Amino acid sequence: MSPPVVVVAALSARMLAESARRAGWRVIVLDLFGDTDTRRASGMWYPIGDAASLSIDPRRVRDALDAASRFPNVIGWIAGSGFEAHRELLDDRHIALVHIGNTREAHEAVRDPMRFFALLDDAGIPHPDTQWQAPADATGWLLKRANGTGGVHIRHAMKTGTDGDGYFQRHHAGRSMSALFIADTRRAAIIGFNEQLIVSSCTHPFVYGGALGNIDVPQSLREQIARAVNAIVSRSGLKGLNSLDFIFDGERCFVLEVNARPSATLSLHDRDASPSLLALHTRVCAGAPLHADDLDSLGQPLPMRGELIVCADRDRKISPEFVQRALNLGWCHDIPVTGSAVAEGAPLCSVSARSAHGTPPATLRAELAARAATLLSIDNTRKSGHADLLLSR
Repeated sequence: MSPPVVVVAALSARMLAESARRAGWRVIVLDLFGDTDTRRASGMWYPIGDAASLSIDPRRVRDALDAASRFPNVIGWIAGSGFEAHRELLDDRHIALVHIGNTREAHEAVRDPMRFFALLDDAGIPHPDTQWQAPADATGWLLKRANGTGGVHIRHAMKTGTDGDGYFQRHHAGRSMSALFIADTRRAAIIGFNEQLIVSSCTHPFVYGGALGNIDVPQSLREQIARAVNAIVSRSGLKGLNSLDFIFDGERCFVLEVNARPSATLSLHDRDASPSLLALHTRVCAGAPLHADDLDSLGQPLPMRGELIVCADRDRKISPEFVQRALNLGWCHDIPVTGSAVAEGAPLCSVSARSAHGTPPATLRAELAARAATLLSIDNTRKSGHADLLLSR
């Protein structure tokens, strides 16, 4: 019998495709970029939107899922980044494939700001001051959008109103962190902790630029986040892989948001000698409870891993030589296909590195920076023109 086929869909779906391949499945990928290594991990790729504006086209998603549903042995589709703004697709009865992930109702429980912060207050979970009207003095406040992802939806607030899904939140100092967890609608297990690498531009001061995964954290932090995650899961019915973003000030954690789907940090925690995390996600989403064996294996210490998004230092036209050299490096990912135009300042590739458990994060950050410099040293053809592109992977 041929192996199962799974469809993965996201703004950039490379890490989902690779985890699905580790599970032994055949993979159909739906994303915006169709990067070289994404296509190598998949049997078929469908474009579902515009890369320059980071916008998913629901019509193209429906058409791609309809085409994928005709493949034999296809088990369903998994939504990743970018579907926060298209939650209606998660329960669309006109889509033949089963969605393997959270229900739309569970998404709404954590992505609707009014519901989510009321949930946190009910559970006694600390979070930054949050309000729906612009503060009289906007100093120290942020304007966020509930349907955004990757930090491009956050900017410094001004004394103006907001519309749609916008809300205001006080900027809280501390380490920007996240926790990847698996849930079965009743309880959760933390897979690992991450330190987020935040980059800033004039218009987007809090963009996700990568992360360090499997970092050591104090026991008090583990306990605070475990309590928060379990309280959120029991009140929202989350299932499968999810991540919790929070600020840690050295003593207390302040919850920011939940990504109710497999996050960009998935690739930092997939274990080489264990079943893929996407396979665990699929099993739990099908109704299997978390077992003691799952919890024990997830608690084992792992090497610290990091990924950094590298932006182009100049306008580039991707040549076959660039693609081959990037593949040969072995730690370069999200490699554009030959012939792609990458504008100065736009994401070019991402690089990864690992170090022993307990190594200072600064050591891993330095290695990522060195590898980014190596990547940028690959000569390439200049191309005139400039476009502003910020990518949330």
